[in-house]
Amino acid sequence: MQEGRGCTRLPVARRMLWLLAVAVFSGGESGIALAQSHTAGEAVERVGLGQVNWTTGWINATGVGVPPADGGPGARLKAERAGYVVALRNLLEIVKGVRVDAESVTDAYLVKNEVIKTQVSGFIQGARIVKTVAQPDGSVEVTVKMPVWGSGSLVSALLIEKSMQSHTLPPETDTKQGYTGIVIDARGMGVNPACFPEILDETGTVVYGPGTADRSATEKNGLVQYRALPEGVKLSSVFGEQATIIRPVQRAPIPREGRRPLRIKGLNKAGRLKANVIISVEDARKIREDVQLGGVLKRSRVVIVTDPLIGGMEGRSPRSDRRLARMPAGISA
Repeated sequence: MQEGRGCTRLPVARRMLWLLAVAVFSGGESGIALAQSHTAGEAVERVGLGQVNWTTGWINATGVGVPPADGGPGARLKAERAGYVVALRNLLEIVKGVRVDAESVTDAYLVKNEVIKTQVSGFIQGARIVKTVAQPDGSVEVTVKMPVWGSGSLVSALLIEKSMQSHTLPPETDTKQGYTGIVIDARGMGVNPACFPEILDETGTVVYGPGTADRSATEKNGLVQYRALPEGVKLSSVFGEQATIIRPVQRAPIPREGRRPLRIKGLNKAGRLKANVIISVEDARKIREDVQLGGVLKRSRVVIVTDPLIGGMEGRSPRSDRRLARMPAGISA
């Protein structure tokens, strides 16, 4: 009987393998959600004792606190509190060095605008603890994070300087036609991420930037999203309906750029901080003349693909020492 059961299972197993192969090579038309063979990684910029994730939109910072020299009750809690204060100080230093646009970093806005300074200080004070690690020597390492965009974010504080407008957004339609987003290949150009970059054509005319996108959409999702992809991997294998697939997975949410993005090759970088991207006049014309892309730009559904980020920020370099603290202190921008 056992042998008989085994024989009946074999055709079923073969059928399952055949169905999987059909799903893989048909591009997912069978209704099975499928993963891509290549996925764009997160664009993470490391600096000091923290990092800026330009894909998920978070700034992380770490601080280490040590317990009182004489130990005593509550030493662990005091070390954790001290580590938290140090993490906030390191977070402030990282935030000061974040590129706002192609010409300035956050520190320049903190110096000249008291409202922005107050808001940013408040957001840093409210940073969330995401990790606490006790060390064998009694010290405690604390990691905090603050959003780049979204509620209580750096972008929301900077909007006052960018004078962004609210636009009437056209209704979204599921026509399965037209472009759903824009993906710009900026690999190999040395482009640096920023909160408010601009896309320019070869004549220097702005195609996309703070003056194009809706204020609310930008505050919620950022002006652009950065993704990292190694040189040599084709955009078509990662972005769009023709992306290569390899295995079944749970159905993934619709990406920022949608299923049918316009894919563009960037030509060069621009600006003192190398954050603006130049595209061809022909591609710029294609964007301007496409009515549906007008709504795409207003909704800030723009992705810039960069090389995997390695270096730190330009402009202001936060201190790299561990900045241990024994007692809490105030935080001020």
